Amino acid sequence: MSSFQTVNPATGDILKSYQHLSWAEAEKQIEQTAKDFQIWRKVSFKDRAEVLHKLATALRTHKTDLAQVMNQEMGKLISEGKAEVEKCAVTCEYYAKEAQGMLKNQVAVSSPYAHAEVSFQPLGVVFSVMPWNFPLWQVLRFAAPALMAGNVILLKHADLTAGTAELIGKIFNDLTADYKLLRNLQVNHEVAAQVIAHPAVHGVTFTGSSQGGKAVAMEAAKNLKKIVLELGGSDAYLVLEDADVEMAAKTCAKARLVNCGQSCVAGKRFIVHEKVAKDFLHHFTNEMKAAELAPLASVKFQKTIVNQVEKLKAWGGKVVLGGSAPQGPGAFYPATVVVFEKDNPDVHQEEVFGPVASVFIAKDEKTALEIANSSPFGLGGGVFTRNIQKGKELIEKELQAGFVVVNDYVKSDARIPFGGVKESGYGRELGHFGILEFVNIKTVAVAGV
Repeated sequence: MSSFQTVNPATGDILKSYQHLSWAEAEKQIEQTAKDFQIWRKVSFKDRAEVLHKLATALRTHKTDLAQVMNQEMGKLISEGKAEVEKCAVTCEYYAKEAQGMLKNQVAVSSPYAHAEVSFQPLGVVFSVMPWNFPLWQVLRFAAPALMAGNVILLKHADLTAGTAELIGKIFNDLTADYKLLRNLQVNHEVAAQVIAHPAVHGVTFTGSSQGGKAVAMEAAKNLKKIVLELGGSDAYLVLEDADVEMAAKTCAKARLVNCGQSCVAGKRFIVHEKVAKDFLHHFTNEMKAAELAPLASVKFQKTIVNQVEKLKAWGGKVVLGGSAPQGPGAFYPATVVVFEKDNPDVHQEEVFGPVASVFIAKDEKTALEIANSSPFGLGGGVFTRNIQKGKELIEKELQAGFVVVNDYVKSDARIPFGGVKESGYGRELGHFGILEFVNIKTVAVAGV
């Protein structure tokens, strides 16, 4: 068994030491979880909904505790942590209300049988590999629909947020007396691969980097396990000539600084028409400068950002705000704006996971779209324009991403599907489409008599 420690990114202080589970320990948990599934899958939608409402109440009861442990482990502001908890509680309530209707049998219009319909049955044990940046939301946004569909969960959380994972496990353990709906498996990568291969595991969901997603997808493919991937992003927002520039600048700053910029779906590249570029940069840099920022999640990530900003400068970017790490303890990095008057394709090939915005000056709409779509990622993005119909057509038909928006930035919500294209992954979470990722679509037919 390997050991690791959690560290406060604001101070560098060690919080707690942990040990990864061995394969033998993990296997016992898998086998027990498989038994729990046999109980939970037979529970009615009404009773599942009662458990989800109980979970929502428990999350709110532990709101302060959850916000504090997230703050200590990965630096999230207490206010942001509490908002994350509330979002998770609302999501539980949404699926408690809507899941039965989403999974209602659908009768076939015609078939070679007297009667045929489609039934939605649970997959079974779902293994989830979750990241540190939204350590509660990433779990609950798949767990709520997966549980309402009748599945049970094995959770491998990021080592960086092991304490948050412990608290999540405790909250779930208190929901039911005779069986568990979620078991916390703090395992290393080698054991995680063995978990995926275990015959009792029928589905995998992974949120994280594109590199990590490819590794997990390979293991799932080798073992013919269904998988949902929500991976990295380098989201592009276009500010057109007719945009409300001040509103666009304020919104783009919010998009870039979500979770101190540590979000797959945060805005990262801002492509501005040359006729409004000066005005946009004035408002945008002011908004970025005024923002309250938490530390990055670790000193390691701070060093990564330092190196990435140096690369942006080498690729032709001009730093007009921030651009260097402060002296002293902690993993802090200031809001930073890097301007490119000439495009460089190298800039679009990697994700900058911190409060660093790249702004590109484009001579026209066609050039702006070419810059936006030159990235291998395609998670989210948007356009700012006063012509709403034109903006909608542009993002729907031309912008290569899974979630696109006019005059706002991407915000995940229980009611609408979320996911990416290209190297940002496949499959969808949330909404009606999200719950269908965790079911076996079964055709049920009856012969004529």
